[in-house]
Amino acid sequence: MRVVMQNQCIPNNWNKLLFVSMFCCCSQCPASSEEAPNEFQKKRPNIVWFLTEDLSTHYLSIYNDGRGAQTPNVEWMAENGILYRNAYSNAPVSSAARTTLITGCYAPRMGGSLHRSLKGMSMPEGLRMFPYYLREAGYFTCNAKKTDYNVKLDKEAWNVINGNLGSWRKRPDKSKPFFFMRSNMLTHESKLHFGMDEFNNKPTSCSPDSVYLSPVLQDSKLVRYTYATFYDRIGDSDRELGKLINMLREDGELDNTIIFYFGDNGGSLPGTKGYINDIGIHVPLVVYIPDSLQKELGLEDGMKVNDLVSFMDFAPTVLSLAGVEIPEQMDGKAFLGKECEGDEFIIGYGDRFDELYAFNRTIRKGRFLYKRNYQPYHSQSLFAFYRYEQLAFREWKDYYESGRLNDVQSGFFEPFGPEELYDIEADPFETNNLAGSPEYSSVVKDLRSEMNGYMVKKADLGFIPENVIVEKLSEYPAEWGDRNRKRIREYIRIADMQLEECDAKTIKEIGKLLASDDEIEQWWAATTGAYFAEKCVTLKPEIYGLMSNASALVRMRMMVMLARMGEKFGKDDVVDVLKKSRSGAETLIMLNDLAYLLENRLVDAFELKKTDIANSCSGVDWRLKYINSFVGGGQRTNWNLIYSDNKQ
Repeated sequence: MRVVMQNQCIPNNWNKLLFVSMFCCCSQCPASSEEAPNEFQKKRPNIVWFLTEDLSTHYLSIYNDGRGAQTPNVEWMAENGILYRNAYSNAPVSSAARTTLITGCYAPRMGGSLHRSLKGMSMPEGLRMFPYYLREAGYFTCNAKKTDYNVKLDKEAWNVINGNLGSWRKRPDKSKPFFFMRSNMLTHESKLHFGMDEFNNKPTSCSPDSVYLSPVLQDSKLVRYTYATFYDRIGDSDRELGKLINMLREDGELDNTIIFYFGDNGGSLPGTKGYINDIGIHVPLVVYIPDSLQKELGLEDGMKVNDLVSFMDFAPTVLSLAGVEIPEQMDGKAFLGKECEGDEFIIGYGDRFDELYAFNRTIRKGRFLYKRNYQPYHSQSLFAFYRYEQLAFREWKDYYESGRLNDVQSGFFEPFGPEELYDIEADPFETNNLAGSPEYSSVVKDLRSEMNGYMVKKADLGFIPENVIVEKLSEYPAEWGDRNRKRIREYIRIADMQLEECDAKTIKEIGKLLASDDEIEQWWAATTGAYFAEKCVTLKPEIYGLMSNASALVRMRMMVMLARMGEKFGKDDVVDVLKKSRSGAETLIMLNDLAYLLENRLVDAFELKKTDIANSCSGVDWRLKYINSFVGGGQRTNWNLIYSDNKQ
């Protein structure tokens, strides 16, 4: 077995912090032939993507020294191909991750990082979904079945767009190479949305006593049962992979087919999918390379690669393997093929997950994961309807509310803070935040600077509220960003004031920005002011004076700022703002602010009706159910009022 280690580009001042490996650094990625591969010239390889949903490396035996779910077919692929140890989805939720996969682009530069985007975004001018280029080059392209993207669907990219397992068999000319993408739902989060009757009466194949628990979750019968159920579903997914491999073998295609096995984002257990943690974006990636092609690519069986790889790289990699030119508009680069290289760093993004807005960015470089939380007064646990439909998730929160969690387990429910830093090699579950340690200050500074530089370079639209994107930018988002990098840099600067000492100068600057003619500057100033809150009490008169002329979006964020200063608002105040909403997206952002205020007892509970809202959209109903669950006192989270299906 050959082990290939990554060649990291790391500043000299990090050397003392780096793990010294007993292995030699062999290359940055699997070697490749300098000349055009003869075998590829004779017959281009078929390429298959087997995407298993909601699965991170943390749950697989093959990645955890035997701890985790057994996957014999994945293991067979690894023995006959390559296992990537550091592959990352750029987003912890499906539609944003798929948007990245299908475009080869940094999704926030086209507004594609908003899960369940309220309006399909246009792709960068001149760029098509990558299967289009394969089809144009003579490949038969087939998809089974999802088209779960936040950009407008390119139907011309596919010969078969809603197929099933084996759709490649539909190509009229069997000598034609094919690209097949399978989205396997057997590990999807929904498979863990069982009720108490199933928990009490339906045994799992995997023993709950044998599972490998995350240290951030409570060790309870329900959590162990949920883990065991997930392991069972991983086994089901692996068996479908085996079926696919056998179909290719039966067709005589296996020896000319490269198979990618990977997860689309983090796992289904609580605190994974939907959260910018390592466990939310660190995905398995195993690539089967038949013997007939290994030699031409300079590969051998059983390779293990530590190079950083992200979803932005998948499309360029497939095009490279197929001998198709990679469009300049793509942001990724090939990690396998004639010319390949590992990434120096990986950027992750989280903006909206169903009805929940987050605004997080992360960068993985070397052994470190740095995270920036742009609403630092929030916690990760802010309610999201689909997440908490899982019983183990509810129990986790109930345990927190009743004081039954330790400090590590409670972290999910405590405010983010603006910055986090973790040594992922030593601390994969992110239990020890190093951001405040003087020893790591240079690492934090370097990673922050590198991430900010990348976001400006790529014109990250995550700093533009979704309502503005939907209302004004959806037809040309990437082009708008290219023209407005200075504005984006300024929004980042305002947000990064959260990292400074809140002295008189900072307070004065916040006050100045709250009165800006730029609505987005106002919004970020109010967000930063909300974080500092008590230190900005001198701004109260100015804020009240500005609210009457501010947009509904800004006015609501100012109310958060004031509420965190101790000011009280009632139903009439909130409804007055909601009635002035210009769009459903604006309403949804404001309802997130209200959900935060209720969770933290900064406003008294009241019933909110659809008639109290000027504009609605997908996700508003879920928010209203949660907001109204606080009426009547009792539990802070009344599950019975939120979930009326009696599954609990």
